[in-house]
Amino acid sequence: MGGPSTATGGGGPLYLDHLASTPLDADVLAAMLPWFQPDHAGNAQSAHHAPGRAAARAISQSARAVAALVDAPADATVTFTPSASEANRLALQGLAPAGVPVLVSAIEHDSVLRLVEGLRGADHAVTLLPVDGQGLLRLEALEAALVEAGRPALLSLMAANNEVGSLQPLAAVGALCRRHGTLWHCDGVQRVATGPLTLGGKDRSGPDIITLSAHKLYGPQGVGALVARAGLAPARPWPWGTPPTALIVGFAEAARLALRRRDDDRAHLSALTARLWAGLSAVLPGIRRNGPADGLPGCLNVTLAGVDAADLLLDLPDLALSTGSACRSASGQPSHVLTALGLDATAAFGSLRFGLGRGTTAADVDQAVARIAAALRTR
Repeated sequence: MGGPSTATGGGGPLYLDHLASTPLDADVLAAMLPWFQPDHAGNAQSAHHAPGRAAARAISQSARAVAALVDAPADATVTFTPSASEANRLALQGLAPAGVPVLVSAIEHDSVLRLVEGLRGADHAVTLLPVDGQGLLRLEALEAALVEAGRPALLSLMAANNEVGSLQPLAAVGALCRRHGTLWHCDGVQRVATGPLTLGGKDRSGPDIITLSAHKLYGPQGVGALVARAGLAPARPWPWGTPPTALIVGFAEAARLALRRRDDDRAHLSALTARLWAGLSAVLPGIRRNGPADGLPGCLNVTLAGVDAADLLLDLPDLALSTGSACRSASGQPSHVLTALGLDATAAFGSLRFGLGRGTTAADVDQAVARIAAALRTR
Protein backbone atom coordinates (compact mmCIF):
# COMPACT_ATOMS: atom_id res chain seq x y z
CA MET A 1 0.00 0.00 0.00
CA GLY A 2 1.26 3.49 -0.81
CA GLY A 3 1.62 6.07 1.89
CA PRO A 4 2.47 9.68 2.65
CA SER A 5 5.92 10.91 3.57
CA THR A 6 6.60 12.95 6.67
CA ALA A 7 9.01 15.26 4.87
CA THR A 8 8.91 17.15 1.62
CA GLY A 9 11.13 16.04 -1.20
CA GLY A 10 14.65 17.37 -1.68
CA GLY A 11 15.57 17.43 1.98
CA GLY A 12 12.70 19.68 3.07
CA PRO A 13 11.58 20.14 6.67
CA LEU A 14 10.27 17.31 8.79
CA TYR A 15 6.49 17.62 8.54
CA LEU A 16 4.81 17.77 11.94
CA ASP A 17 1.69 19.78 11.06
CA HIS A 18 -0.77 17.03 10.12
CA LEU A 19 -3.58 18.73 12.07
CA ALA A 20 -3.44 21.54 9.52
CA SER A 21 -3.24 19.27 6.48
CA THR A 22 -2.12 15.74 5.73
CA PRO A 23 0.03 14.75 2.74
CA LEU A 24 -1.79 13.06 -0.11
CA ASP A 25 -1.64 9.28 0.13
CA ALA A 26 -0.19 7.55 -2.95
CA ASP A 27 -3.22 5.25 -3.23
CA VAL A 28 -5.53 8.26 -3.15
CA LEU A 29 -3.57 9.92 -5.93
CA ALA A 30 -3.76 6.72 -7.99
CA ALA A 31 -7.55 6.65 -7.59
CA MET A 32 -7.82 10.27 -8.71
CA LEU A 33 -5.53 10.23 -11.74
CA PRO A 34 -7.93 8.60 -14.24
CA TRP A 35 -10.41 11.40 -13.62
CA PHE A 36 -7.93 13.96 -14.94
CA GLN A 37 -7.74 12.17 -18.31
CA PRO A 38 -9.67 13.22 -21.46
CA ASP A 39 -11.95 10.18 -21.42
CA HIS A 40 -13.16 11.18 -17.93
CA ALA A 41 -13.91 14.81 -18.75
CA GLY A 42 -17.67 14.60 -18.25
CA ASN A 43 -19.58 17.02 -16.03
CA ALA A 44 -21.62 15.09 -13.46
CA GLN A 45 -24.51 17.48 -14.11
CA SER A 46 -24.64 16.48 -17.80
CA ALA A 47 -26.99 13.52 -17.68
CA HIS A 48 -27.61 13.45 -21.45
CA HIS A 49 -24.29 11.73 -22.33
CA ALA A 50 -22.19 8.81 -21.08
CA PRO A 51 -19.18 10.78 -19.72
CA GLY A 52 -21.48 12.90 -17.60
CA ARG A 53 -23.35 9.89 -16.31
CA ALA A 54 -20.04 8.16 -15.49
CA ALA A 55 -18.97 11.14 -13.40
CA ALA A 56 -22.34 11.18 -11.64
CA ARG A 57 -22.02 7.46 -10.81
CA ALA A 58 -18.51 8.00 -9.44
CA ILE A 59 -19.75 10.79 -7.20
CA SER A 60 -22.69 8.70 -5.98
CA GLN A 61 -20.36 5.82 -5.13
CA SER A 62 -18.00 8.23 -3.41
CA ALA A 63 -20.84 9.60 -1.30
CA ARG A 64 -21.53 6.12 0.04
CA ALA A 65 -17.86 5.67 0.97
CA VAL A 66 -17.75 8.99 2.80
CA ALA A 67 -21.03 8.23 4.61
CA ALA A 68 -19.56 4.92 5.79
CA LEU A 69 -16.81 6.87 7.55
CA VAL A 70 -19.42 7.99 10.11
CA ASP A 71 -21.49 4.80 10.02
CA ALA A 72 -24.38 6.72 8.51
CA PRO A 73 -27.78 5.07 7.96
CA ALA A 74 -28.75 4.17 4.40
CA ASP A 75 -31.11 7.14 4.15
CA ALA A 76 -28.45 9.69 5.14
CA THR A 77 -27.43 12.29 2.56
CA VAL A 78 -23.95 13.50 1.61
CA THR A 79 -23.36 16.99 0.24
CA PHE A 80 -19.88 17.68 -1.11
CA THR A 81 -18.49 21.18 -0.61
CA PRO A 82 -15.34 23.09 -1.56
CA SER A 83 -14.06 22.92 2.05
CA ALA A 84 -14.99 21.97 5.57
CA SER A 85 -15.48 25.65 6.38
CA GLU A 86 -18.06 25.86 3.59
CA ALA A 87 -19.71 22.71 4.95
CA ASN A 88 -19.95 24.38 8.36
CA ARG A 89 -21.56 27.42 6.77
CA LEU A 90 -24.14 25.36 4.91
CA ALA A 91 -24.97 23.38 8.03
CA LEU A 92 -25.40 26.33 10.37
CA GLN A 93 -27.30 28.52 7.95
CA GLY A 94 -29.49 25.63 6.88
CA LEU A 95 -30.29 24.41 10.39
CA ALA A 96 -30.83 27.78 12.05
CA PRO A 97 -33.91 29.53 10.67
CA ALA A 98 -34.62 32.94 12.16
CA GLY A 99 -35.06 32.98 15.90
CA VAL A 100 -33.67 29.53 16.72
CA PRO A 101 -31.33 29.69 19.74
CA VAL A 102 -27.76 28.74 18.81
CA LEU A 103 -25.33 27.12 21.25
CA VAL A 104 -21.65 26.79 20.40
CA SER A 105 -18.59 25.78 22.39
CA ALA A 106 -15.90 28.36 23.04
CA ILE A 107 -13.27 26.24 21.26
CA GLU A 108 -14.97 25.64 17.91
CA HIS A 109 -13.15 26.19 14.64
CA ASP A 110 -12.85 29.81 13.54
CA SER A 111 -15.23 29.23 10.64
CA VAL A 112 -17.99 28.25 13.08
CA LEU A 113 -17.36 31.10 15.50
CA ARG A 114 -17.42 33.67 12.70
CA LEU A 115 -20.66 32.22 11.40
CA VAL A 116 -22.44 32.32 14.74
CA GLU A 117 -21.44 35.96 15.19
CA GLY A 118 -23.33 36.62 11.98
CA LEU A 119 -26.28 34.64 13.29
CA ARG A 120 -26.20 36.74 16.48
CA GLY A 121 -27.01 39.75 14.34
CA ALA A 122 -29.82 37.94 12.54
CA ASP A 123 -32.38 37.49 15.31
CA HIS A 124 -30.63 34.55 16.98
CA ALA A 125 -29.79 34.24 20.65
CA VAL A 126 -26.23 32.85 20.69
CA THR A 127 -24.74 31.20 23.77
CA LEU A 128 -21.01 30.52 23.99
CA LEU A 129 -20.54 27.38 26.08
CA PRO A 130 -17.49 27.14 28.38
CA VAL A 131 -14.98 24.31 28.55
CA ASP A 132 -12.84 23.13 31.43
CA GLY A 133 -9.06 23.35 31.70
CA GLN A 134 -8.69 20.28 29.47
CA GLY A 135 -10.93 21.63 26.73
CA LEU A 136 -13.93 19.45 27.59
CA LEU A 137 -17.42 20.90 27.33
CA ARG A 138 -19.00 21.61 30.70
CA LEU A 139 -22.10 19.44 30.44
CA GLU A 140 -23.88 21.28 33.23
CA ALA A 141 -23.48 24.51 31.25
CA LEU A 142 -24.91 22.83 28.15
CA GLU A 143 -27.92 21.53 30.05
CA ALA A 144 -28.52 24.90 31.69
CA ALA A 145 -28.38 26.62 28.30
CA LEU A 146 -30.82 24.12 26.81
CA VAL A 147 -33.26 24.65 29.66
CA GLU A 148 -32.91 28.44 29.42
CA ALA A 149 -33.54 28.35 25.68
CA GLY A 150 -37.02 27.03 26.41
CA ARG A 151 -37.40 25.68 22.88
CA PRO A 152 -35.54 23.38 20.48
CA ALA A 153 -32.13 24.85 19.75
CA LEU A 154 -29.13 24.25 17.49
CA LEU A 155 -25.85 23.08 19.00
CA SER A 156 -22.52 23.24 17.14
CA LEU A 157 -19.90 21.14 18.93
CA MET A 158 -16.84 19.53 17.36
CA ALA A 159 -15.90 15.95 18.19
CA ALA A 160 -12.15 16.57 18.59
CA ASN A 161 -10.44 19.91 19.00
CA ASN A 162 -7.89 20.83 16.35
CA GLU A 163 -5.48 22.60 18.71
CA VAL A 164 -5.40 20.70 22.02
CA GLY A 165 -6.98 17.39 21.04
CA SER A 166 -9.80 17.28 23.57
CA LEU A 167 -12.34 14.56 22.73
CA GLN A 168 -15.84 15.60 23.66
CA PRO A 169 -18.22 13.27 25.60
CA LEU A 170 -20.32 12.46 22.56
CA ALA A 171 -22.77 10.04 24.18
CA ALA A 172 -23.60 12.43 27.01
CA VAL A 173 -24.03 15.34 24.60
CA GLY A 174 -26.28 13.24 22.37
CA ALA A 175 -28.47 12.29 25.32
CA LEU A 176 -28.94 15.94 26.31
CA CYS A 177 -29.76 16.93 22.75
CA ARG A 178 -32.39 14.18 22.47
CA ARG A 179 -33.93 15.15 25.79
CA HIS A 180 -34.35 18.78 24.71
CA GLY A 181 -35.14 18.24 21.03
CA THR A 182 -31.95 20.01 19.98
CA LEU A 183 -30.29 19.59 16.59
CA TRP A 184 -26.57 18.90 16.79
CA HIS A 185 -24.07 19.93 14.14
CA CYS A 186 -20.69 18.30 14.72
CA ASP A 187 -17.39 19.24 13.11
CA GLY A 188 -15.90 15.76 12.82
CA VAL A 189 -12.89 16.77 10.74
CA GLN A 190 -10.19 15.80 13.24
CA ARG A 191 -11.91 12.82 14.84
CA VAL A 192 -12.68 10.32 12.12
CA ALA A 193 -9.11 9.40 11.13
CA THR A 194 -8.40 7.75 14.49
CA GLY A 195 -11.72 7.24 16.24
CA PRO A 196 -15.39 6.46 15.66
CA LEU A 197 -18.04 9.09 15.08
CA THR A 198 -21.56 7.92 14.31
CA LEU A 199 -24.26 9.95 12.61
CA GLY A 200 -27.49 9.83 14.57
CA GLY A 201 -29.99 7.40 13.12
CA LYS A 202 -33.57 6.85 14.20
CA ASP A 203 -32.56 6.84 17.85
CA ARG A 204 -30.80 10.25 17.42
CA SER A 205 -27.88 8.99 19.53
CA GLY A 206 -25.24 10.88 17.57
CA PRO A 207 -24.92 14.20 15.75
CA ASP A 208 -27.62 15.08 13.25
CA ILE A 209 -25.19 16.48 10.70
CA ILE A 210 -21.41 16.06 10.49
CA THR A 211 -18.73 18.09 8.71
CA LEU A 212 -15.82 16.20 7.16
CA SER A 213 -12.71 17.16 5.20
CA ALA A 214 -10.62 15.14 2.75
CA HIS A 215 -7.29 16.79 3.42
CA LYS A 216 -7.31 15.78 7.09
CA LEU A 217 -7.54 12.13 5.92
CA TYR A 218 -4.59 12.02 3.49
CA GLY A 219 -6.97 13.03 0.73
CA PRO A 220 -6.91 16.05 -1.60
CA GLN A 221 -7.26 19.65 -0.54
CA GLY A 222 -10.29 21.49 -1.87
CA VAL A 223 -13.16 19.18 -0.93
CA GLY A 224 -15.27 18.73 2.20
CA ALA A 225 -18.62 17.16 2.94
CA LEU A 226 -21.73 17.31 5.06
CA VAL A 227 -23.23 13.99 6.07
CA ALA A 228 -26.78 14.51 7.33
CA ARG A 229 -29.55 12.31 8.61
CA ALA A 230 -32.64 12.10 6.44
CA GLY A 231 -34.48 15.37 6.00
CA LEU A 232 -31.61 17.66 7.01
CA ALA A 233 -29.59 17.95 3.79
CA PRO A 234 -28.77 21.50 2.64
CA ALA A 235 -31.12 22.83 0.01
CA ARG A 236 -28.55 23.02 -2.79
CA PRO A 237 -25.75 20.76 -4.03
CA TRP A 238 -22.10 21.66 -4.71
CA PRO A 239 -22.14 25.41 -4.01
CA TRP A 240 -19.66 26.60 -6.63
CA GLY A 241 -20.75 25.00 -9.88
CA THR A 242 -19.39 21.81 -11.46
CA PRO A 243 -18.56 19.08 -8.94
CA PRO A 244 -14.83 18.19 -9.11
CA THR A 245 -15.10 14.47 -9.73
CA ALA A 246 -11.41 13.73 -9.22
CA LEU A 247 -11.33 15.41 -5.80
CA ILE A 248 -14.50 13.66 -4.69
CA VAL A 249 -13.17 10.27 -5.83
CA GLY A 250 -9.98 11.02 -3.89
CA PHE A 251 -12.02 11.88 -0.80
CA ALA A 252 -13.79 8.53 -1.05
CA GLU A 253 -10.56 6.56 -1.38
CA ALA A 254 -9.10 8.42 1.61
CA ALA A 255 -12.23 7.53 3.59
CA ARG A 256 -11.90 3.84 2.68
CA LEU A 257 -8.24 3.84 3.72
CA ALA A 258 -9.04 5.64 6.98
CA LEU A 259 -11.62 3.02 7.92
CA ARG A 260 -9.23 0.16 7.18
CA ARG A 261 -6.31 1.77 8.98
CA ARG A 262 -8.13 3.46 11.86
CA ASP A 263 -7.09 1.07 14.64
CA ASP A 264 -3.49 0.85 13.45
CA ASP A 265 -3.24 4.62 12.99
CA ARG A 266 -4.67 5.26 16.45
CA ALA A 267 -2.18 2.89 18.11
CA HIS A 268 0.74 4.29 16.10
CA LEU A 269 -0.09 7.93 16.82
CA SER A 270 -0.90 7.34 20.49
CA ALA A 271 2.52 5.74 21.01
CA LEU A 272 4.32 8.53 19.17
CA THR A 273 2.46 11.25 21.05
CA ALA A 274 3.45 9.69 24.37
CA ARG A 275 7.05 9.44 23.15
CA LEU A 276 7.07 13.08 22.06
CA TRP A 277 5.68 14.32 25.38
CA ALA A 278 8.12 12.20 27.38
CA GLY A 279 11.03 13.47 25.32
CA LEU A 280 10.08 17.13 25.54
CA SER A 281 9.28 17.05 29.25
CA ALA A 282 12.62 15.36 29.96
CA VAL A 283 14.72 18.09 28.35
CA LEU A 284 12.60 21.25 28.73
CA PRO A 285 12.06 22.32 32.35
CA GLY A 286 8.78 24.10 33.01
CA ILE A 287 7.03 22.78 29.90
CA ARG A 288 3.24 22.56 30.19
CA ARG A 289 0.88 20.30 28.31
CA ASN A 290 -2.34 21.88 27.08
CA GLY A 291 -5.22 19.45 26.71
CA PRO A 292 -5.81 15.94 28.01
CA ALA A 293 -3.19 13.19 28.04
CA ASP A 294 -5.78 10.79 26.59
CA GLY A 295 -6.91 13.14 23.85
CA LEU A 296 -6.69 13.00 20.06
CA PRO A 297 -3.85 10.69 18.97
CA GLY A 298 -1.14 12.63 17.16
CA CYS A 299 -2.02 15.97 18.77
CA LEU A 300 0.26 17.59 21.33
CA ASN A 301 0.04 21.23 22.38
CA VAL A 302 2.66 22.56 24.80
CA THR A 303 3.58 25.87 26.39
CA LEU A 304 7.26 26.73 26.78
CA ALA A 305 7.79 29.12 29.68
CA GLY A 306 9.31 32.45 28.69
CA VAL A 307 9.39 31.63 24.98
CA ASP A 308 7.65 33.28 22.05
CA ALA A 309 6.70 30.27 19.94
CA ALA A 310 6.57 32.19 16.65
CA ASP A 311 10.13 33.42 17.20
CA LEU A 312 11.26 29.92 18.10
CA LEU A 313 9.90 28.55 14.82
CA LEU A 314 12.20 30.95 12.95
CA ASP A 315 15.10 29.04 14.53
CA LEU A 316 13.63 25.71 13.42
CA PRO A 317 13.49 25.84 9.61
CA ASP A 318 13.99 22.07 9.44
CA LEU A 319 10.73 21.42 11.36
CA ALA A 320 7.28 22.13 9.91
CA LEU A 321 5.01 22.67 12.90
CA SER A 322 2.76 25.45 14.11
CA THR A 323 1.70 27.68 16.96
CA GLY A 324 -1.96 26.69 16.58
CA SER A 325 -4.77 26.60 14.06
CA ALA A 326 -3.70 27.35 10.50
CA CYS A 327 -6.89 29.38 10.04
CA ARG A 328 -5.86 31.79 12.82
CA SER A 329 -2.10 31.89 12.31
CA ALA A 330 -2.09 35.30 10.60
CA SER A 331 -4.52 37.02 12.98
CA GLY A 332 -1.97 38.29 15.49
CA GLN A 333 -4.33 37.25 18.29
CA PRO A 334 -3.72 34.58 20.94
CA SER A 335 -5.41 31.24 20.36
CA HIS A 336 -9.06 31.42 21.40
CA VAL A 337 -8.81 27.74 22.31
CA LEU A 338 -5.94 28.23 24.74
CA THR A 339 -7.50 31.30 26.33
CA ALA A 340 -10.75 29.34 26.76
CA LEU A 341 -8.70 26.75 28.67
CA GLY A 342 -7.51 29.51 31.02
CA LEU A 343 -4.12 30.47 29.57
CA ASP A 344 -3.21 34.14 29.47
CA ALA A 345 -1.99 35.76 26.26
CA THR A 346 1.70 35.35 27.12
CA ALA A 347 1.32 31.62 27.71
CA ALA A 348 -0.80 31.24 24.59
CA PHE A 349 1.84 32.96 22.46
CA GLY A 350 4.42 30.62 23.98
CA SER A 351 2.65 27.47 22.76
CA LEU A 352 3.50 25.00 20.02
CA ARG A 353 1.16 22.52 18.36
CA PHE A 354 2.53 19.23 17.06
CA GLY A 355 0.48 17.25 14.56
CA LEU A 356 1.94 13.78 14.05
CA GLY A 357 0.82 11.64 11.13
CA ARG A 358 0.60 8.22 9.59
CA GLY A 359 4.13 8.45 8.18
CA THR A 360 5.78 9.94 11.27
CA THR A 361 8.39 7.68 12.89
CA ALA A 362 9.97 7.39 16.33
CA ALA A 363 13.18 8.74 14.80
CA ASP A 364 11.26 11.79 13.55
CA VAL A 365 9.93 12.43 17.06
CA ASP A 366 13.40 12.12 18.60
CA GLN A 367 14.83 14.44 15.97
CA ALA A 368 12.19 17.06 16.73
CA VAL A 369 12.88 16.90 20.47
CA ALA A 370 16.63 17.27 19.90
CA ARG A 371 16.23 20.21 17.49
CA ILE A 372 13.90 22.14 19.80
CA ALA A 373 16.16 21.57 22.80
CA ALA A 374 19.18 22.71 20.81
CA ALA A 375 17.38 25.83 19.54
CA LEU A 376 16.34 26.79 23.06
CA ARG A 377 19.87 26.34 24.40
CA THR A 378 21.18 28.92 21.94
CA ARG A 379 18.60 31.58 22.75
